[in-house]
Amino acid sequence: MSKLIICLDGLGKDLVTKEDMPFLYNFGKENHFGTLKTLFAFTGLEYCFFTGNTPDKSGIWLEFCKSKKSIFNSFLLRAFYSSGIKNYIAAFIQLISNRSYIAGVHNIPKNKLKQFDVSVKYGLWKLPYFTQKTFAFYKWPLFVKKKWKKIIPKYENDDERLTRLLEEKGLDIYYTQLMTADKALHKFGKSSPKTKESLRKLDGWLDKHLTKFLKENKDGEVFIWSDHGFCEINNYIDLWGQLPKNKEYEFFIAGTTASFWFENEEIKEEILKIIKKDSRIKVLNDKEAKRYKIPLEERNGELVLYLKKGDYFFPNFYQKDNKEKFIGMHGYPDDKELDGIFISNKKIPLMLKMEEAFNYL
Repeated sequence: MSKLIICLDGLGKDLVTKEDMPFLYNFGKENHFGTLKTLFAFTGLEYCFFTGNTPDKSGIWLEFCKSKKSIFNSFLLRAFYSSGIKNYIAAFIQLISNRSYIAGVHNIPKNKLKQFDVSVKYGLWKLPYFTQKTFAFYKWPLFVKKKWKKIIPKYENDDERLTRLLEEKGLDIYYTQLMTADKALHKFGKSSPKTKESLRKLDGWLDKHLTKFLKENKDGEVFIWSDHGFCEINNYIDLWGQLPKNKEYEFFIAGTTASFWFENEEIKEEILKIIKKDSRIKVLNDKEAKRYKIPLEERNGELVLYLKKGDYFFPNFYQKDNKEKFIGMHGYPDDKELDGIFISNKKIPLMLKMEEAFNYL
């Protein structure tokens, strides 16, 4: 029996409507449509979904972590850092180092490259869930089929990804992550006509490929899930511009979190004074880390800041230029608007936690 598992990155439950996504809406109503409670997490969500381990157990939370020996500390990368190909060079460096989780360096300042590395080194297909079965796995830039990997140099759209994935026949598992919703929601926000147009296009692709899959696999199981929903950004906070210009600490500013490492207590107190002036910026404490299942590890920060829904650090180490400025965002503590979906033609609960989904795959 074949299983088709699709992650619709960023598709909140509230976006699956009869008007904008009629196929997916009806597929859920005719089968089983559950709510997937998201975690205040980023990279760790897929690992949680396929292992049942929350970030505090897996140790995987943020995409980048502090590192004494970063793979990005490369002369080649520094030499071409101001060009448009830096992310491709970063991917090349990871591939020749036998990494299988591939990340770009985005807008991490060049002088900080040696300080940070990706928190994950190896692809999801290394997990027991996949290794015990035959599978086809497509997460750009790698297409993996059991024992071999293929590099896909072109950034294929979601229609092309599903086409490539389902050209393989007779396997136990087919998995891919589709990015149409996430990209549109970041760039245009939830209410934009351009976002709704993107959702309708994605829905048409799902209709075509799921219908074909179930026709070719009469007993096939389909699992469609999303890692989080989205909200509109209300406030842009320039934390970076407020920080002292000295070398006694390191920091990494993401969109909704910021991590710090200090050489002494004096600089820590100086930064805490800056933070306390803005009530929108919160300091992650032990109680909240336990509640949100966040791993309190030094590589994630000696001091970790976070924002409540609707606030956003800009500029940050992902988006620095105004052309890249997001309108929609995720990565906040639990909120119904950020809930994801879990849709299947196999019976599943109406509500379940991210770490519980693994039991139904």
